Parts: sequence; C-alpha cells; structure tokens
Amino acid sequence: MTFEMLRSALARNGSISGPSALAALLSGARWEIYSSTASARSLWAIWCDRLDMLVETGGSDPDFLESLAQAVDGLHDVGDVRVYMATIIDPPRRFHVYLSEDLAHCVGAWEGRVNEQAPRTAEPRRSGEPSGSGMFE
Repeated sequence: MTFEMLRSALARNGSISGPSALAALLSGARWEIYSSTASARSLWAIWCDRLDMLVETGGSDPDFLESLAQAVDGLHDVGDVRVYMATIIDPPRRFHVYLSEDLAHCVGAWEGRVNEQAPRTAEPRRSGEPSGSGMFE
C-alpha cells in the first residue's frame, strides 16, 4: 500500500478520527500497514468487548470512546470481509485504521495512545501491495 492510497482512503472517511489521522499523516507522522488481513467480524468482536468494558468502568475520555465506537460500528457494518490494519503514529497519538480489502475505503479509524514498548505481531509494509498472508486466519 502506498502513502497515496492511505491518504485517499482517509480523505473519504467521515469518522471523528478520520480528519485528525489524515492531518497527522500529511504532517509527516510515521505510518505502517500490516501485510496480513484480518476478519472484520473478529476485530469487531474484540473491540466491541473492549469498548463495553471501557464504558462500564468509566474514566475514559468521551472523545476516545466515541472514536472507538465509530470504528467498531464500521467493522460491524462490513460484516465478514477481510480488512487491512494500519497505524499512524504521531506521539502521543496512535491512530488505528482499518481499510477495505481493496484498499479503497477506510472502514474505521480511532485514536489511541502510543505504546512504543508493545511487541510487533506482524511485519509492517510501507509501500507496494499488501501480501494478504492470512496471519489472522
């Protein structure tokens, strides 16, 4: 995936975090796209549970919760398709971006916090077409 594809997908995204993610990308933030796809339904289940827990425990920023809720809804709306995951890192922010399998649309984007110590679970790619190796199958 190229920078231009990510930029284009974010430019058409209407979520709360879409414009901020695009601004960070255009300002030179570090970005990565992972070469494997994941089931949107599986990601939805994971993030839906996480969102429910955050709402129940309280104390989370309302803008963060709304941003995550929009991304969760976007993952739900696309159903059983596979999506690519990307991050845009603009400390202290980290944008989580989910892209359609054809890389034309941003399915969801939400803003989290940078955790630079987190281990990587997939090899990032900065250019070219993602391989779709099925790491999450």
